[in-house]
Amino acid sequence: MDIKLLEQIGLTESEIKVYFALMKLGSASTGPIIDKAKINHSKIYLILNKLLDKGLVSFIIKNKVKHYQASDPDNLLRYLKAKKESIAQQEKELEKLLPELRMQQQMAKNMQTATIYTGYEGIKTIFNLILSELKANEEYYVFTTYEEASSQQLRRFLLNYHQKRADKKIKVKLLTMKRFKKSTKEKYPQYPFSERRFIDLKLPTGLFIFKDYVMHFIWSDNPTFFVIQSAQNTERFKEFFLELWNQAIP
Repeated sequence: MDIKLLEQIGLTESEIKVYFALMKLGSASTGPIIDKAKINHSKIYLILNKLLDKGLVSFIIKNKVKHYQASDPDNLLRYLKAKKESIAQQEKELEKLLPELRMQQQMAKNMQTATIYTGYEGIKTIFNLILSELKANEEYYVFTTYEEASSQQLRRFLLNYHQKRADKKIKVKLLTMKRFKKSTKEKYPQYPFSERRFIDLKLPTGLFIFKDYVMHFIWSDNPTFFVIQSAQNTERFKEFFLELWNQAIP
């Protein structure tokens, strides 16, 4: 017999085994049920109580010992109907709750926080945040000179990071001052899923813009990162970046 349907309506594999065992045994104490269903003896009472709650098993007491029996198979249909009614009621209650949930979501979007990270552990935290927040084909924006990443340790880290980013197919637009164009192309490869442009303006550097975050990196022997989470602030920086991006050249 195909038990998948019974699993789909909410019975566990162990419950199904016990139910079928009782269908064959008729009325039995726990010992024969355990042997017939081939389940762990420590779980039998938990399983039987769940089946009792679902109306699929009943019991009588003989000589102070409970003997269990499977209920009429029609009770499976009654159980399913009761479950459908419960889901319908939950759906109505959820509809009433949705406005409050939407309000909570909007409040979260309007939330503004500021955090400071330092050191190379801070670098890992920040870049892992980008990888965890963005999905495939989503995009973020960076003002950079590339000269900021002067140490070999940091360059190796960034190469490794960009490989992980490319594996996730996360896109990035990198905007750099024109005077760094030659050195940038000589020292750094064209990363996959990335675009580079150059502009003849002095730029704020070390700025990363994504989701609701604007991150300002100050590269030094002990790097410091200022992370501001604010949807309104991020939108302004995004507009600023894209306006300059449209004026820049590859």
